[in-house]
Amino acid sequence: MERHFFITTYPHTKFYLKPSLGVNLLTNIQLLDYFINRSSKQSQRVKELARKLPDPVKEDLRILRTVFAHGVILRNYYIKHAEDIDQTWPEFISWWEGLREEQILDLIIFGIQEAIDYYYKFMEPIASVEKTLKGVDLGKEALKNDLNRKQALIAVLQSWSVEEIHEVLPIYQDLAEVKTRIIHLIKGFWQFGFQEIWQKTQREIENWITRNQTLIHQSYGTNEEAIFKITGLYPATKEIEQINRAEFLTFIPVTNMGRLLTICELENHIFLMFEPAKKEETNQPADVQMNDVNLALEGLGDSTRLQIIHLLTRNKEMYAQQIVNELDINQSTVSRHLNQLYQAGLVTIRQEGNTKYFSINKETIKRVIQVLETFLQ
Repeated sequence: MERHFFITTYPHTKFYLKPSLGVNLLTNIQLLDYFINRSSKQSQRVKELARKLPDPVKEDLRILRTVFAHGVILRNYYIKHAEDIDQTWPEFISWWEGLREEQILDLIIFGIQEAIDYYYKFMEPIASVEKTLKGVDLGKEALKNDLNRKQALIAVLQSWSVEEIHEVLPIYQDLAEVKTRIIHLIKGFWQFGFQEIWQKTQREIENWITRNQTLIHQSYGTNEEAIFKITGLYPATKEIEQINRAEFLTFIPVTNMGRLLTICELENHIFLMFEPAKKEETNQPADVQMNDVNLALEGLGDSTRLQIIHLLTRNKEMYAQQIVNELDINQSTVSRHLNQLYQAGLVTIRQEGNTKYFSINKETIKRVIQVLETFLQ
């Protein structure tokens, strides 16, 4: 029997809470692909996304889902290489549009390596894949060779049981085409449904992070314990030992995940995606509910801001100069009040080019009404 005179311990992990539009969007592409191809149980929002998505965007997803693993590879590559994952939509899509040819090649190689690693770890051997992989070098530098990479791509497509390999393979050999399809998929997903979802949930995610910041400064016995305390969920995974040994753990709230968790591991840093538990408002005391609408009530406590709210209810959506013209108030004053309304969660912003369009956040207005109604009960 081997004797251990010293026992290793888990590291003192640093915890972070981080919002990310990009991670939300790319994770929801993964959820959508699961729903379309596996008929798995998903939220009503994901089902609605599947219904709204045009066929050309679904076709891009069909092509990209193999080497990029339902979209997981796109998300993990973004987490790994973006300087800041807390980006606005224009910043996020510009990041993808700015990728150079060598970065697209790096992304494809990353997808190949992850796919073959998954094949060896979790799948039964497939004769065609084993035959194709003979003589293939899966090292990063070796996969930059066109012929070697072509064989590796064939093996990945075979492992996914792709029948029309002759149709899909040329797309992955054309770096410009791959980039075009990725951008078309992301833009289509945003335009035909996720933009609306993000406008409804962004404020909720930001508020949840603000309310729970104290949790990341507490001490926990293990990272598994921290995950349960912060998300309310226990990770049922064989990778729990790796999670417990991570030196950094970043929690990223993601909408539509239900009771699912998903992780991205980069060396000693784990990024964990989860959906925050919804606050139960109906049985909460009035003082607890008040904390959630204090900013909104303050935002409503000004005659100019009330005029702006009234304008937006009549016009649905307006940009700043339109409001300036209607109210005959100088630009800086309107900008200041719009910013306060946004910070209070009373308006949402849709950016098109350099123009910001403002509209009423009906969810916040409804919460204010619900709180005020409790005073009459």
